[in-house]
Amino acid sequence: MIIHKYNHSDLQEIANLIRETFRKFNSKEGNKKGIKKYLDYYDTRKNINKIKETFSKNTIFFVIKKKNKIIGLIRGRKNKIENLFVKGEYHKRGIGKKLVEKFEKEAKKQKSKEIMIRASLYSVPFYKKMGYKKTTGMRNIKGIKIQPMKKRLK
Repeated sequence: MIIHKYNHSDLQEIANLIRETFRKFNSKEGNKKGIKKYLDYYDTRKNINKIKETFSKNTIFFVIKKKNKIIGLIRGRKNKIENLFVKGEYHKRGIGKKLVEKFEKEAKKQKSKEIMIRASLYSVPFYKKMGYKKTTGMRNIKGIKIQPMKKRLK
């Protein structure tokens, strides 16, 4: 497996991975309108320019590939993880952990003291294992339930 920085040529595959994984693991974590809006946002047939714009704002963005196929990604800024997705068949194999550790290492290089995330309810146990703590109760953002969490970096 190889971890590398995001390349614009990865956009289509990443958007598909986000949609596929979100649909499979997070589609019960919100109302129908919120879920549809999230899935539509990452539909490259409808929204490619907005996705490009969103991805270009990330100062930290890594993908992990196996046999030249993207199986996971993490993106955000020095103090916030925006997305972490790993293909379902690769869950519980240490891939998410590798991506978070790579993100945290880069965030430290960028002088970050802490990282926040709006974690999906599905991902809360994973982030707890990675040392993240809940900061408030569950929230509803645009029809999707999330759990705010953060971790102080050492």
